[in-house]
Amino acid sequence: MIGRSQLAMAKKSTWVVGIILLCAVSFVAVFSLGTYLLFRPERIEVRQDSVLEVSVSTELAELPPVSPLARLFSSDGVNIIDLERGLRHAAMDPRIRAVSLELYPLVFSWAQVEELRGFVQDFRKSGKKVVVRMALDAPQEKELYLASPADKIYLNPDSGLLINGLVAEINFYRKMMDKLKIEPQFLMFKEFKSPEPYSRDKMTPEIRSMLEGILKDIQDRFIHAVAQERKIEEPRLRQLIQIGLIPASLALKERLVTALGYEDDVRSQFEVGKPGGGKEYRSIGLASYLQSLDSRFQRRVGTRVALLGGIGAITSGGGDETWENFIGGETISARLRSIREDKTIKGVLFRVDSPGGSAVGSDKIWREVRLLEKSGKPVVVSMSGVAGSGGYYIAMGARKIVAQPSTITGSIGVIFGKFNIRGLYEQWLGITPDKVKMAENADIFSPTTSLSEAQKTVIRNWMEEIYNNFVKKAAEGRGMSYEQLEPMAHGRIYTGNQARQLKLVDEVGGYRMALSVLKKELHVPEKEELEVVLYPRPKSFWESLIQGDFFRSESYRPSLGNVIKSTLHSLETPAPWLLMPSVEIH
Repeated sequence: MIGRSQLAMAKKSTWVVGIILLCAVSFVAVFSLGTYLLFRPERIEVRQDSVLEVSVSTELAELPPVSPLARLFSSDGVNIIDLERGLRHAAMDPRIRAVSLELYPLVFSWAQVEELRGFVQDFRKSGKKVVVRMALDAPQEKELYLASPADKIYLNPDSGLLINGLVAEINFYRKMMDKLKIEPQFLMFKEFKSPEPYSRDKMTPEIRSMLEGILKDIQDRFIHAVAQERKIEEPRLRQLIQIGLIPASLALKERLVTALGYEDDVRSQFEVGKPGGGKEYRSIGLASYLQSLDSRFQRRVGTRVALLGGIGAITSGGGDETWENFIGGETISARLRSIREDKTIKGVLFRVDSPGGSAVGSDKIWREVRLLEKSGKPVVVSMSGVAGSGGYYIAMGARKIVAQPSTITGSIGVIFGKFNIRGLYEQWLGITPDKVKMAENADIFSPTTSLSEAQKTVIRNWMEEIYNNFVKKAAEGRGMSYEQLEPMAHGRIYTGNQARQLKLVDEVGGYRMALSVLKKELHVPEKEELEVVLYPRPKSFWESLIQGDFFRSESYRPSLGNVIKSTLHSLETPAPWLLMPSVEIH
């Protein structure tokens, strides 16, 4: 029999459990309500005669963030797709009278600057004004290049223009390697696919000639555009570049800028009368404006196409679902497969900004692009700042390739390398490696051995096969023979303008040009809008909350131990790489 004390204890336990459950439900309800109130979009009013304010600085994201967590941390960030959408709608919006563009130091690529220049030029076709304020101590070529299509350019009176010509720099580590007793061992296909930073202490003649050609192409385009837009003779602009640092007063005199002034000077020219008397400046930021767009700007249209990003270095496995900062071959392949199986999607715009990486990961993505094409869904690639080596590999299977004039692309070649750190271990760290091996080549990729000539031959044969497949597939995608395309390969990089002349890309332009090309491939009239669907589909805050994304910290904050293990495993795993040399152009 159950005694009274036991029965009372059972009832008490039931009450305790009930109270705990009630508290938990109440907590979830209060938390959800508070979160909704915190993150719910505010009702935004766009007043008549408003100025759309856009601030551009530091890095420029290619696509809107997919996860709510990423959107939360990048709430003040700017991405190319939102900029395009905002400026396109503002050009049609009778409530917007002008755009005020505020520039800070631009650390993104020349191709991205060209993308934004195109948006500014298209906006001006509406007849509305664009005013730029360069909020820097010394704006350089990129800032002037972006500002030059504007109606007015404001420069601080104590500032100056640092337009002193372009330079490409490579850091060389060979002497440091020698001091540390580290032996770099690299094999390449071919002469332009050079591991120069580790194997040499200066550029080879081939690399120097290649970089000179790229710099000349970009700088000549900069000079021509700025001279034309600022109404200055090209020879005079070249003289000013030789001077280098142009004081604000001289920049005004030479018409490189239109006014010396401050933020209030920009605002004062757009003031309008207030109902009760006086004047006021009406403005709205880009993020708020995008939230305010009503149904007339967001209507659904007939033809749906997918917008997919290939952003960052390429790996063979999974990608970063939260931040999208590198390309997982498995992840992107799965997304392309999903698009192929989605009957509502008729075509794909593949935005690529990648210096390459894993040959295996690149080949997985190439295969899925080809399967999309075979299924009747055209793929148009829009290259951004860089799409070289593996970045070109994943693009070359597409129906059409569009690149900005200053996109860095090509680099059709293969590189393999490892470091022998035995000297560092023994002479600097006092570590003495020893081993037991069961086959002659068991230690071929050991970090404490050097490759023998026989081992180098084995690896070169492997690399040659990958190189030949790369060139063969590139030739097939470009409608050429192997013999026609191979001389353009050799690991050489090109600007988009140079690549267009060599038929490595089809058109010169950006996101809007790529959409136009995709319309033609789909036989959609130019005036008809496409419904562009971002893949993967962005999650709402509530979807992420329900699915527990915010509570899986490992999804966005991996432990230090896991980061170290992953990095070491990647470095120790033998693999051929379709990776471009690192070159800084500024």
